Amino acid sequence: MKRLFALAFALLLPVCGWAQGNSYINFANGMAPSYAGLWWNAAEPGWGVSVSHQGDILFAVWYTYDHDGTPMWLVMPDAVLVDAGDMDMMSMMEMSMMGMTRMPPIYTGSLYRSRGPAFSSATFDRNAVGVTEVGMATFLFTGNNSGVFAYTVGNTSGSKNISRMVFSSGMPSCSVGGAAKVTGGINYQDLWWRATEPGWGLNIAHQGNILFATWYTYDAAGKGMWLVMSSAARTGDNTYAGAVYRATGPSFDSAPWDVSKVRLAEVGSATLTFTDGSNGTFAYAVDGVTQSKAIQRMVYALPTSVCN
Repeated sequence: MKRLFALAFALLLPVCGWAQGNSYINFANGMAPSYAGLWWNAAEPGWGVSVSHQGDILFAVWYTYDHDGTPMWLVMPDAVLVDAGDMDMMSMMEMSMMGMTRMPPIYTGSLYRSRGPAFSSATFDRNAVGVTEVGMATFLFTGNNSGVFAYTVGNTSGSKNISRMVFSSGMPSCSVGGAAKVTGGINYQDLWWRATEPGWGLNIAHQGNILFATWYTYDAAGKGMWLVMSSAARTGDNTYAGAVYRATGPSFDSAPWDVSKVRLAEVGSATLTFTDGSNGTFAYAVDGVTQSKAIQRMVYALPTSVCN
């Protein structure tokens, strides 16, 4: 943990205006900042991190590439908020020397690699899902829309500046707790899954009339892979549809990032149809496989984030 803290602090510019009391319990209802959404480094297109924020816990999925260039995802299902009391003296001294008198929000947790049944399987075998701890990661947020993502995977450590991805007009305002607006339409930004089929899911970012959906699942060999629907357009009151792509790119531990290696190949299409704010259907035709799955917003802590 100390190693990751050092990585994040080394790249952090002096921060002011962030209180140490970052827990949602220190904010009025609906006023606690939420870091839910899709995050990236604009100078390194092709990878990203989707974040779900509930209570004082982040559920993050890192979409990147394996050493052979194939899509790979790692998951951090329980990144917890670091309390000021957990900081050691060295870390506090480093912050003081860098001019930081207040602690910005820091969330840290273990990274896992998962295996499971192929997305093309007619039935989902829960017993085929397995996870292996491969490292740790830390988020340090320098503002509502900026931060640092530091990680250690095996013998590789790195740190990246990240920001919220803006891909359409209508960036939502999100908070931990609060209430959804009665008018103006439902915002579907969140982590979605099928509770009877744990091990895969959809991260949805919702801006204006566009959904950016990233699907983390498994290939025919059971290896974790991800597919992306980067521009699902609204086709009805509660329906969004678009092309599905498979990406390949430089290994997660490549330095510098070689954007010329990022490639997208269209492999099918998908439709998201929502019956209400918490339930929907994910239908897809990918690599010749056509299936439809009922999905729900995943709730793992309270209060959840609300986006309007």
